Amino acid sequence: MPFTADWQLLSPWPVRGTNLTFLPNPNSPSGTAIPLASLERFANDLNGPLVLDEAYVAFADTHALALARRPNVIVTRTLSKSHSLAGIRFGYAIADPALVRELVKVKDSYNCDALSLAAAQAALEDAEYLQTTRAKILATRQRLSTAITHLGFNVCPSQANFLWCRRADRPVKPIYEELKRHMILVRYMKYEGYGDGLRISVGSDAEVDRLLEELARSV
Repeated sequence: MPFTADWQLLSPWPVRGTNLTFLPNPNSPSGTAIPLASLERFANDLNGPLVLDEAYVAFADTHALALARRPNVIVTRTLSKSHSLAGIRFGYAIADPALVRELVKVKDSYNCDALSLAAAQAALEDAEYLQTTRAKILATRQRLSTAITHLGFNVCPSQANFLWCRRADRPVKPIYEELKRHMILVRYMKYEGYGDGLRISVGSDAEVDRLLEELARSV
C-alpha cells in the first residue's frame, strides 16, 4: 500500500468552523512533512489559530517559522529531540506579538524553573553541537532506511529522527515482540489511515547494527 502524502489530507478537511487547530509537522508516526505553501493555504482557510508543532523539525529539510509572522499561526518547538534534552521538559512557542500577549494572560506564573532555563539557553547558543548531532542522525537515518528496505519493509521517507516501517506480506507485531524479547525496544503503532507498523528511532551506529542483526533473524 503506497503512502499518502500528509498534505493531501488537508484539502477536504472541514476547517472553516474550527476555533483552534493543532498540526504536527513533521508528523508522527509517518515522519512526513507538509510543504510550506500547503501550510500557508491551510492557514488561510482557518478562522482560529493554527498551532504548528515542530517537535521534529531539526531533522527536516524545511521549517515553517516564516508563518509565525501571520496573526493566526503559532509555531511550537521542544529541545527534547533536537538537543537530546528530554529531561528538562523545555519547549517554546513563536508567534505574532499580539497573539503572545493573549497567551501570557493564561500561562502559569512559573512554568519554567531556573535550571531548565539555563540549560535551554546553553543549548540554543551551541549551534555547532546541534549541527554536528543532526548530521550524524541524518546519515544514520539514511543507512537504516536503506538496510530496512532491503529486509522487505516499506519505509516511509522520513523528515524526523525515526522511521515508519510496515510490511505488506505479514503483520509486524510478532517482529516487535521478538525484538522486545532481545531487549531491543521499538514502538509498535496502529492508526487508521496508516495501518500498523514499527516506529523505529534513529539510535547510535552500534544500536542500529544490533537492530539490523536481530531484524534479519526475525524476518
